[in-house]
Amino acid sequence: MQTINLFWRSVRWRFQNPVTIIMTLVQPLIWLLLFSTIFGGNKAEGNYTSFILPGILVMSVLSSSGVSGIANYSLKTGGSYYRIKISPVKRSSIILAHILDAAVLSFIQAAILIGISLLMSVRIASGISGVFIMIVLLFLTIAFVSALSYAISLTLPDENSFIALVNTITLPLFFVSSALMPSEQIPQGFRIPVFINPFTHVIDSLRMLVLKSSIDWTQLISTVGLLFVLCIASFALAVHSLNNENQ
Repeated sequence: MQTINLFWRSVRWRFQNPVTIIMTLVQPLIWLLLFSTIFGGNKAEGNYTSFILPGILVMSVLSSSGVSGIANYSLKTGGSYYRIKISPVKRSSIILAHILDAAVLSFIQAAILIGISLLMSVRIASGISGVFIMIVLLFLTIAFVSALSYAISLTLPDENSFIALVNTITLPLFFVSSALMPSEQIPQGFRIPVFINPFTHVIDSLRMLVLKSSIDWTQLISTVGLLFVLCIASFALAVHSLNNENQ
């Protein structure tokens, strides 16, 4: 119940301030339209919009969930953070509410991006089951990124340094992945960092669900397992950071 109350409070604030939704949607949307237009003639993977959509969805998650921790600075300025801090609310409930709030924002943006992609002749080859699995993969990615963002926000002194760090990390993670080209076409010297990047595996699994009617369950289970471990680690780090903040 604590989680639900905190979550509803955050969601109500977000819809009263829709600019928070628009700001993090603009860049992924522009990139989707831009790259689809520029590389639309590349038939290596069929419809290039279908090929690039998974990478843009992950970029959207990195943009929205990555900066989700900035809410802590606003809460501190308004005093709400300290009221929650001294209340008998479980620290895990605070983190869960933060993750759910980030999920609402990210899924709104994902729905918009997918809707526009459908207008550009994109079809999810794996069908309804594939869409459900995509939702699971995206939610786990959101949970990992938003919990890590929350932990980072508790270690940096102000929102300027927070935004600078997030922006410094986000774009390299996007470019050093298989977001824009197939893994086998990536230059040999970059394949190791691309493979190490966990978002590469998320993108590849999402791409499989978009482009292929058959599901490679081995690839899918390994990606879900990786995300699950990362979620546990980032959640534990966020709770630890919050406990240290309270001391």
